[in-house]
Amino acid sequence: MQMARKFGVIAWGAIAAAIIVTSSARAEDTCPAGTLGVSRTAEVDTTGGPWFGEPYGNRDFLAPGEIVLTFDDGPSPNDTRAILAALAKECTKATFFVVGSMVADHPEVLKEVVAQGHTIGTHTWSHPNLAIMSISRATQEIESTFDEVQKVSPGTVAPFFRYPYLSSNKTTVDYLHSRNIGQFAIDVDSLDWRFHNPKDVIRKVMGGLKSRGRGIILMHDIHKSTADALPELLAQIKAAGFKVVNLKPKSQVQLIADVTPPATHATGVRLAAQKFKHQRTAMRTRKTPAADPIW
Repeated sequence: MQMARKFGVIAWGAIAAAIIVTSSARAEDTCPAGTLGVSRTAEVDTTGGPWFGEPYGNRDFLAPGEIVLTFDDGPSPNDTRAILAALAKECTKATFFVVGSMVADHPEVLKEVVAQGHTIGTHTWSHPNLAIMSISRATQEIESTFDEVQKVSPGTVAPFFRYPYLSSNKTTVDYLHSRNIGQFAIDVDSLDWRFHNPKDVIRKVMGGLKSRGRGIILMHDIHKSTADALPELLAQIKAAGFKVVNLKPKSQVQLIADVTPPATHATGVRLAAQKFKHQRTAMRTRKTPAADPIW
């Protein structure tokens, strides 16, 4: 983590030029009147492995009032499908950062996510803390997941990645720079992994949006409480005047073929999340000087 802190003070300055975002003036689809819809589609250039979201991403990537809906840790049969139904009802789009072992166990669910026009990024094979792993094991976690998504749904994987527990170090960051893979952080945390209550999830997200005024929202599609919260949450987002931005990659990820996945099972995702949730809380809440950011 010390390496990550040293890197943080120069990270944005070194990669700012790598972010090029173009957007259409119209929504991706024609949506029924009264739905949340999509305000614009942003084409994301991930050359150089830039960051998106706090603390290293360019805040002006999104205009005031704009949001990006994201979901981690799936796909899961019941919860992901309920989330897809809620998104479809509001004619809006999200980015799903999927776990490789979950994709291997539920390939049909991933295909449904893709078929409905959502963007697929990745979130490692087994949801480990990459900051405390060797780079060889970390790259195995990263690359085997891109491979698995490509096998299940060819041509759909974006060069978008989010670290489990939002935990990286200089070695992993440099690796994704070299691979031209966008590194996604967050601006608004639903804390749905802690608050297994729909009302609390809604309150946390809307409070974060009120405070920040825009941003990338983190949720998880492995919790029933999140699926239950989403219809009302989308209604409140719409009522508050926020606009959804749909992220699409400028180019597809360049795969490193036939990387053997780590020996694990999808249920390990939930166990790992429980084991390390205290660590994630510490990383998100620790107070540090502005020149010494935590990641």
